[in-house]
Amino acid sequence: MAKTVLILGDQLSFDYISSLGTNPTEDTVLMVEDWSLVERKPYHRKKIALIWSAMRHFRDALETRGYTVVYRTNTSIISCIAELRQPTVCVEPREQDIRVLLVAQGVTFKPDPYWFVSPSAFSEWMSTRKQPRLEQYYRMVRMQTGILMDGEKPVGDVWNFDKENRKPFPKNHQAILQPCFAPDETTLDVLAIVATIPNLTGDLDNFTEAVTRDAALERLRWFVDYALADFGRYEDAMSSRDMYGFHSILSPALNLSLLSPEECIDAAVEAYAANMAPLASVEAFVRQILGWREYMFHLYEWLGSESWNEQNALGATEPLPDFYWTGKTTMNCLSITITDTLRSGYAHHIIRLMVQGNFALLLGVNPTEIRDWFWAAFLDAYDWVVTPNVIGMSQAADNGLTATKPYAASGAYISRMSDYCKGCTYQPKEFAGDKACPFTTLYWDFLIRHENTSLAKTRLSTNYLALRGKTPTDRAAIVERRDMLKHLLQTHQL
Repeated sequence: MAKTVLILGDQLSFDYISSLGTNPTEDTVLMVEDWSLVERKPYHRKKIALIWSAMRHFRDALETRGYTVVYRTNTSIISCIAELRQPTVCVEPREQDIRVLLVAQGVTFKPDPYWFVSPSAFSEWMSTRKQPRLEQYYRMVRMQTGILMDGEKPVGDVWNFDKENRKPFPKNHQAILQPCFAPDETTLDVLAIVATIPNLTGDLDNFTEAVTRDAALERLRWFVDYALADFGRYEDAMSSRDMYGFHSILSPALNLSLLSPEECIDAAVEAYAANMAPLASVEAFVRQILGWREYMFHLYEWLGSESWNEQNALGATEPLPDFYWTGKTTMNCLSITITDTLRSGYAHHIIRLMVQGNFALLLGVNPTEIRDWFWAAFLDAYDWVVTPNVIGMSQAADNGLTATKPYAASGAYISRMSDYCKGCTYQPKEFAGDKACPFTTLYWDFLIRHENTSLAKTRLSTNYLALRGKTPTDRAAIVERRDMLKHLLQTHQL
C-alpha cells in the first residue's frame, strides 16, 4: 500500500529514507515548512534560514533520485497529512511536542537510526542505578561499540583527558580560516522569505552555513585536517579575536542529520590512527558526540519535557537581563559573546556554560527564561538539546541529576581562560566596590545564598572552604555590591 513518508526539518538523510522503507515509485515524501513551529519561539533568523534551505536542497536531492516529493510552504504538517489521505510514517521525532502532535494524527514512528543507544536501552540502563552519570554512560557505550577501545581497556589506558584539555590560547594565537559556503539561488530565495518574518532573533548578514550534505562533509573534512589536532588542549579556551577556536562547528549539520554521529566519530578515530591528531583531542571530540550529545538526549527523553520544565531546585526567580537580547552591557565577556551569538547563532560550549549560562546561574535567573534564550539564540538549539543542557547542566535546576555540582565560577576563571577581561571596566579579582567584577561578586553571593543547603555539604564543598575566609565585613560588602548590581540591571546601566 502506498504511504506518506514524512521527513521533518531535522531528518535530512537518505539513511532515514531507507529506514522508513520508502518506495520511490509508490510512496510520497512529504516535507513542510511549518510556520506554526516557527512561531513557537523568537528563533534566530539564520536558524530558520538554515533549516528551510537545507530542506529545499534535500527535496532537490530526493527528486534527482526519482522520489515523489510533496513540498509545502506557508502551511502546517497537520493539514498536509490530512490532504494526502494515506498512512503516514516518520522517524521518531526527537522533540517531544512534535511527537505528541504527530501521534494525534495517527503517524507511525520508526526508530531513529542515528542513536548509538536506543531510548529503551537507556531506560533499562537507568533501572540498574540510583542516579545517572555521564562518565558511567560514556564508558558503557564505548565498551559496547568498541570505539577507542583496546579489548576491554580504553586506548591509551585513559578514559578521558579532561585535565589535559584546559589550556588557554597562547598570546600569539591566531584564528584559523573557517570554511564558508556562499548562498546559491535556493538559499537566497529562503533568505528573502525569512527576512520578512517578524519577531525573530539576530540577522541574516553573511549567511555562509552548510545547507547540503556535500557542504557538511566538507566541513567535517576541514575539521579533521586543520582543527582536530589542537581541539583537545584548547577546547575550553576563549578569545575576543576568535569565537570558534579549534571547534568543529558540526552540531548544526549533525542536528539536521546532514551528517551521522558515526561518520563524524569514524573520521576523528581514523585521523588518530593515521597520526594526524593526538589521542587527547580525538577522545575529547568523541566524548562530545558519543557522550554528551547522546547522554543529554536520553536524559531529556527519560525524564520528559514537562518534568524538565518544572525543575528549579535552587529556587531561581530573577528575570533574564535585557542585554541577552541586545549584547549591550558594560561587561566585556558578555557583550562580546552575546553580540557574536546574536550575529552568528553560535558560541562554543565553554562560552555557553561558563559565560552566558554562568552569569544567569549566579544571578539566580529563572531557569526556563535562560533556557528559552538559548533555544532562540543558537543554530543548533532544539528542545532535546537545550532543556537538559541549560536547566540541568548550566543552571543546576535538576537537583544534581545532570551534573555533580553547579558550574559556578567567578571572574577569575574567565580571566584565566580568555582575554575578555583586558580593558574591561571591572576587575576579576575584586568582589566588592564599584570596580568589582559582577561575576566575582555574584559568585560569592551565590555561595552565601545556598550556604545552608545540600550544595554546601556535597557538590560544592571545596568552594565553601574558600568562603570560610570571608569575614562578616566581606560578606556584607558582597551583599551590598550584589544589591547595587541588581539596581544597575534594572536601570539598564550594567
